[in-house]
Amino acid sequence: MLTEKKRYWIVLQKAKGVLTDQEIASAQQVTRMTVHRLWTSYQRGGKETLASQSPGRKINVIPRELQHRILQLRRKEYGIHKIRALLEQKGLQISKQKITKILQAHHLDCPAPEKGKRYHYIRWERKHSNSLWQTDYCWVERLGCWITAWLDDHSRLITAAEYVREATTENSIALFEQGVKRFGLPRETLSDRGCQYYSNHPGNPSSFFEYMKQRQVRHIYSSVKKPTTCEKMERWWRTHRDERWPFPSLQAFVRHYNCKRPHMSLGYQTPYEVWKRDLKV
Repeated sequence: MLTEKKRYWIVLQKAKGVLTDQEIASAQQVTRMTVHRLWTSYQRGGKETLASQSPGRKINVIPRELQHRILQLRRKEYGIHKIRALLEQKGLQISKQKITKILQAHHLDCPAPEKGKRYHYIRWERKHSNSLWQTDYCWVERLGCWITAWLDDHSRLITAAEYVREATTENSIALFEQGVKRFGLPRETLSDRGCQYYSNHPGNPSSFFEYMKQRQVRHIYSSVKKPTTCEKMERWWRTHRDERWPFPSLQAFVRHYNCKRPHMSLGYQTPYEVWKRDLKV
């Protein structure tokens, strides 16, 4: 390997004029062309041209405007994959490695999550908007209350969401009607077998099930011990936990999630864009 010390020796011998190019090249086991190239570079740029250079390809200089856009997207809590996809939508091509280097330079890099056990399951979703809405309750430790929501299975659109003190059938139905007023009536609904939705008495349907029947909506219950049936709802609880708090209210966060936040599973479109596009009239 031609180190900085060896390059300096070659230039020094060339400047003295005692040894020929062939003798200098033989001493350092390089070609005469290398000796000539080093001497020419030294004459043009001085001693700085002899400094050690990083191996591999030179990294292209990334325009400041593109760097600024990458940093803006990262400050919105977007990860590397989402940043790259959003830039590609604008016709800007950049590798994940370069995005990572920019973020690291500004101390905004994304820490790699700990890898857990990988479960294999079949991903499914309805083909059209308003084909199926999912619902559930989740306890919000930070607020000391429940959150309940209705989510369109196809588009991941949150049709309605609310904080409540009690997880009751009445709250579920009232929130359902709020979503219907805004986005129309779904053909089917899906929930787990919680007491808000399901009756443990054989032959005696729950009031929630009877209400959906009156609305001519078919209600489906998730399979026992199969949480992946309602995995989209579970995933939204995590999004709420991680991204809700910069917003002044739950409704402001839901508007951002529905209309502004690109969704990886939707090809980095927003839930509202996909819901409106694929609504079967």
